[in-house]
Amino acid sequence: MDLSKYFVAAPKVRPYLNIGCLMDIPTGRYLRGKHGESILNGGLAHVTGVGGRGNTFKSVLLHFMNERVLDRYCKAVLQLYDTECTVTYARLEQLAQHMPNLAGLDLEDSGRVFISDSSVMSGNKWFGGVRDFAEDKAKAAKDWMRTTPFVDPKTGAMIRSYYPSLFEIDSLSMFLTDSVEKIYDENQVGDSKMNTDSLRGAAAKSQMMMQMPNVAAQHGLHLSMSMHVGDQHALDPNAPPKKQLSFLQQGVAFKHVPQKTMFLMNNLWYVMNTRVEMHKEHKTPQYPKNPQDNLVGDKDLQAITLINLRAKSGPSGMPFEIILSQSEGILVGLTEYNYLKMNGKYGLGGNDMRYFLELLPDEQLMRTTIRGKCEENAKLRRALEITSEMCQMQNLWDDEDEVFCTPAELYADLKAKGYDWDVILSETRGYWLFEEDAAVEPLKFLSTMDLLRMRKGLYHPYWMKKVTPPADAVAETKKAA
Repeated sequence: MDLSKYFVAAPKVRPYLNIGCLMDIPTGRYLRGKHGESILNGGLAHVTGVGGRGNTFKSVLLHFMNERVLDRYCKAVLQLYDTECTVTYARLEQLAQHMPNLAGLDLEDSGRVFISDSSVMSGNKWFGGVRDFAEDKAKAAKDWMRTTPFVDPKTGAMIRSYYPSLFEIDSLSMFLTDSVEKIYDENQVGDSKMNTDSLRGAAAKSQMMMQMPNVAAQHGLHLSMSMHVGDQHALDPNAPPKKQLSFLQQGVAFKHVPQKTMFLMNNLWYVMNTRVEMHKEHKTPQYPKNPQDNLVGDKDLQAITLINLRAKSGPSGMPFEIILSQSEGILVGLTEYNYLKMNGKYGLGGNDMRYFLELLPDEQLMRTTIRGKCEENAKLRRALEITSEMCQMQNLWDDEDEVFCTPAELYADLKAKGYDWDVILSETRGYWLFEEDAAVEPLKFLSTMDLLRMRKGLYHPYWMKKVTPPADAVAETKKAA
């Protein structure tokens, strides 16, 4: 029986936006493109949450996710609803200083970011604005639709979808509606009628969360929000506290957030803890920017332990660290290097003092130089991205064993086939773009999976001329034969 007579088919692909920094591989899978390329559909989904206790940099992480999309998708815009009245354009610009297409850009004047806050717009009116925007976007669908590199497996046609529009709530815990504000206006602190504010607030948030997945998926919206976490207080002191989610610690709970939030998220990230990245002996930054960055007791550099409590397209409960500067935001290259170091120095050669990436063996690195070189050297950043994704795939996946190899093997074997690593590291990108944007993007697409398949002879980049093995590699092959 043909079920299509009775039901409407869901979209073949719901595009996730690549944001990198160890968050794409755990939330995505590779799909084949028109030219046989492998495209990672992972990263920022339609509904995303970031939770954590106070001062755990959840807002910094949330801003990074959205600004990373702005940096890569040149016509994307962000509407940020600040319920705590603390966000400024200057702070967002400070956090974007390492993003090449946003650095130095006036985010307000350029129209890329629009900030509203709870002092000028109530929560229900804000969400009404989101719905109105979505309706107008649907009416002008012809202007918003773009061509993705993903292919419909039945027709072979490239899938079209809405260009992304970003909406951020910082934070959902402090989200207030007119009905709650009315209670505050009509009563004094301590009045019994004030006791219903939490019930009214929870009901409004629950109603909004019920609508979010459909509104977002139907109109190409990507809604993200931060949420406060604190200790769980039981009415019965003798009863053991219940866990809200399997991978959330016992005795910990999301604050002023309805239960529906927990199971309507595509990804629910949680900052488990933070620590200062400080040298144990010298008490200076573990990874200084330069020789002058040697202030004793400097706590600017932090490491946060992040875990995905609820992932609908990948594994949950797998913690990893992200390195950030309180003044500069998320440090992607340093995060990827730290991940390699914590995973048995995967892809790193040399010794504890001086080392190198096996994909970039001529670039010598030290603890005191890695941060500065990450900022200056684009080839190093690309090599770190590829190596960390290889490490993640081997840690998290078990269905791609036939193409897995070490970074040293990848480097040597591709070089022997005639591929130029200078081209790979300086002229390519690993994140997908809409075809209309890719046409004017100077960097060519080449994913980490593409590189692994190139080594096995399963793929050759469609945009690259045919390569020939160098003479010494040919001679070595004949000698071995």
